[in-house]
Amino acid sequence: MAMRQTGRHGDRRGAVVSTLLAVLLGGCVVSPQPSPPVREPFLDGGRVGVSGDVMVLVEQITLQGEAGAVTPAGGVIVVTNLDTLDAPVIADVNPDGSFVATVVARTDQVLRMQVKQGELRSEPADLLLAGSPISGTHRTLDHLPCLEIEPDAWVAFEDAGGSRDVVVRNTCADDVSIEAPHLRRGVAPFSVSPEAPFVVPAGGSTVVTVRADGGGDEREDVLFLDVTAPEPGRRALTLTLPD
Repeated sequence: MAMRQTGRHGDRRGAVVSTLLAVLLGGCVVSPQPSPPVREPFLDGGRVGVSGDVMVLVEQITLQGEAGAVTPAGGVIVVTNLDTLDAPVIADVNPDGSFVATVVARTDQVLRMQVKQGELRSEPADLLLAGSPISGTHRTLDHLPCLEIEPDAWVAFEDAGGSRDVVVRNTCADDVSIEAPHLRRGVAPFSVSPEAPFVVPAGGSTVVTVRADGGGDEREDVLFLDVTAPEPGRRALTLTLPD
């Protein structure tokens, strides 16, 4: 998956100059060496599943990432149930890249996972909870792939007060009808336009604008684009501000 920064772009890790090398060379001046590449986080959704018994009464599940699910290991995993209004669950990533997160969820709901390591995040990975009772997970695919959305799953703001355009391009054979864009929780400083349903004609495109210009203490939310025709479905974009 491609990775992006949640804060300002660019590599902020300076090169480390070895004093030992200078001694071995008798004090000679050493040309600056290139910085090692930054290993941005990657989440392997294929290494994530459900562990243990589901607590039916409270609908709790234990989401478990195997060793190596997150590379490089570190940071936290942010798990968002796209089918509830609950706040995201945050769990530590272990030194071997594994993690365990307890989430309130039930069968057929979709969990969105994203690794967060300082200013860096992985691209989101969505898992559909399968079975009754829940016994596993399935990776989900975008609804209506011919509806191209850019950015397709994550919109990162560098600071409050900015705005970002999301391009919705219809390469389908039919017109695509979309309900009024709406936010999952609506308690972060985001606003969205248009505020009414719209149609993207076949071969055409439109722009949905997201602004980080409001109030609220939370630093992320999810924007839903609910498709009503030619077949019902949903596209979801995570919206984030730096901490």
